[in-house]
Amino acid sequence: MVAHSRLALWRDVNRQLWWLGLLGLLSLTVWRALLFWQEAPADLNPGAPILLSAFWMGLRFDAKLFAVTLGPWLLLGTCLLPLPALLMRVWRRLWPVWAGLVMLLVNLLAVINHFYFGFYQGPLNALVFGLFEDDTRAVIATIINDYPVVLLFIVLAGMTTAQLMLMRLARLRRSNSWRWPRTALAITLSLVALIGLGRGSLGTFPLREMHMAVADNAFLNDLVPSGPQALYLAWKEREANDIGDDPEAGLKRYGFASPIDAAHAFGWRKVDSETALLEHLRQTTPRRELLEEKPPQVVFSLMESWGRPLLDFDDPESNDLLGRLRPWLMKADYFSKAISSENGTLPSLEGLLLDTPISPLTQSRYGYHSFSTSAVKPFQQAGYRTIFLTAGSVGWRNLGANLPRQGFDEVIGQGAIIERFPEATGGTWGVDDEWMYRYGAELLEQAEASGERIFLMTLSVTNHPPYRIPDSFDPAPLDIARLGDTLAASRELGQSILETYQYSSDMLGGFLSQLERDGLLDHTLFVASGDHNTRSILQYPDSHDLFDQFGVPILSWVPPAYRFDETPRLDDWVSHRDIFPTLWAHSLSGVSTPWMGDQLYTAAQNGDGFVSMALTFNQQDGGSGVMISDLGAATNLRNPRYYRWAQVAKTLEYTSLPSDALKAQVEHARARLALEDWRIRREALASKTR
Repeated sequence: MVAHSRLALWRDVNRQLWWLGLLGLLSLTVWRALLFWQEAPADLNPGAPILLSAFWMGLRFDAKLFAVTLGPWLLLGTCLLPLPALLMRVWRRLWPVWAGLVMLLVNLLAVINHFYFGFYQGPLNALVFGLFEDDTRAVIATIINDYPVVLLFIVLAGMTTAQLMLMRLARLRRSNSWRWPRTALAITLSLVALIGLGRGSLGTFPLREMHMAVADNAFLNDLVPSGPQALYLAWKEREANDIGDDPEAGLKRYGFASPIDAAHAFGWRKVDSETALLEHLRQTTPRRELLEEKPPQVVFSLMESWGRPLLDFDDPESNDLLGRLRPWLMKADYFSKAISSENGTLPSLEGLLLDTPISPLTQSRYGYHSFSTSAVKPFQQAGYRTIFLTAGSVGWRNLGANLPRQGFDEVIGQGAIIERFPEATGGTWGVDDEWMYRYGAELLEQAEASGERIFLMTLSVTNHPPYRIPDSFDPAPLDIARLGDTLAASRELGQSILETYQYSSDMLGGFLSQLERDGLLDHTLFVASGDHNTRSILQYPDSHDLFDQFGVPILSWVPPAYRFDETPRLDDWVSHRDIFPTLWAHSLSGVSTPWMGDQLYTAAQNGDGFVSMALTFNQQDGGSGVMISDLGAATNLRNPRYYRWAQVAKTLEYTSLPSDALKAQVEHARARLALEDWRIRREALASKTR
């Protein structure tokens, strides 16, 4: 009788487990369908077979998820069958607790993934861990402000409760009708089925990440992973950025046996030792008499969420997205074919300042090291006073402690700005941009008065959710209807994003006009760019929109006297990585700088006849590295996925037959990223042993 009781308990849980798994598969499929309905690009028409393939593959990964999370409980019960019945009864009583926790977590991650996809135009990735590394309170406040959190918790609780209640309907009514032979067969079949589903395949190879590529369309591929699966992949992505102990680990991932091998692939064929290679990784700016006699002031403004694609919808009469910045797009040099170094504020900041594909770096145990790749140190070594000015808190990502190690003499934030301007307005993330620019203008005025030269870098915050503008700002006409089918948000949210975008652009234009009135622009270099694209408002989830996904403006002002008869490469593909080489070339004479990008006012130096390219560390198609040029594009440079330009203007399409020229340029880009990975990894690991 005791044996019968144990068998009945096992069969009861077994039936409920399979029933709960089916309910879970149904719920994740519904979330996948909802995601397709709400987020699919307006022009996406994949056809039923491909769409069904995406859903079918998603279902297989979901089944694997439930087999891995619920199956071990059944395996535990099976192991307990020969043991005292008390253990089985405890196991049976704890089953609903385990099932509830699993389903609550799965449902929670499904909800998070759904809204994350709407914001980042893709499933959960390594950026999600920024919640714990960022200003967590501000992130949570933003989420509460922008999303119906209470309603979502009610839905989450209701969904999980309903699943558990339906699961209970699967309880056995004739619990003692089976004997050992029949139960043994059920045990064998259940465990074999769970192992098969957990493996995901009956073939030679198990179901793996590579199988998520069901189509040439990135959006359809992104439909495959559910929230839990996407979080698992995000964790793997984060772990892949762990420096480890091997300085050549990154090189090997890019397919090179050694740094010398990568140098030869890049085109430095005479490099025969690491010492010679390290010499190539430093450059010296040309000597110029003007720069030695009258070095210019230098300003770099990094703008929060200042994406380029929105400017396609700008209209001075009905949808003014520029305000006082508008005339500066004509006066200065506007590089419209530019992409950001990364797709988040801190990764882009570290990419710009340290030329690192590994991020976060300054917040890791290696952040205490002062890296030779610092883009700011050349200014400091040339006698400039280097200042980082942010409208946010200097405590955000510990900037106040980390940036001085990388060449900044001062890090100034909202606290100092409010002390100077007690009337300053602000929001969740800091003071409004206008007050930061007022403070910056005063710093430049003071430097001029004292005969000092400064490098000033600013970081704005207003164009960030929760989107709001100060009451004192009267926005120019805006028309959300101009975005048409590309609008990915509600009209209300879209309108507020346009307002903060206009506000930030207007304040930047006002700052430039102030410098002009103060007579500074005849000897001040200025560059502005976005840290990453504008979130939430536009649909561009597919790789054929790479130039929009990562597109940011680069606006550059080089005074006539400091141009040295050079011509801006306005029609070339460029990136964040070209900004500091440009600033160095037009402000520093005979100063050693790290090897980084190409300057924007001379012929591209991409080597051996290659056309210019935008090369960044962005993650796409399952790996790091995005390259775009007039020849085409490639993503995931560790295992390149190629794109060619379609006949439709500005549209990329996947190709399995890239041109020889494109393959050669991608190999060149891959070697460059490998060398940069080796450089930063080698230095970080060396600092660890000191």
